[in-house]
Amino acid sequence: MMAATVIWIYADHFDKTPQRCYAAHNRSHCAFSDVRKLITQAALNKDFVSFCPKPDKPIQNSFIDALLRMIA
Repeated sequence: MMAATVIWIYADHFDKTPQRCYAAHNRSHCAFSDVRKLITQAALNKDFVSFCPKPDKPIQNSFIDALLRMIA
């Protein structure tokens, strides 16, 4: 569910509907597979590190770590 949510959030940031990669008759709207392919192309781009940089240091005492400790 989280992956599907991230993909639709990514698709929501487009100003206009992207071109269909897998066209179907009588359908002009964007499909899940189209957005997934766009994410794959962005991740394979050589400039992906500038879009999604690796953290320099591991984050200590983050909110997620605290939640995971409470659950455990």
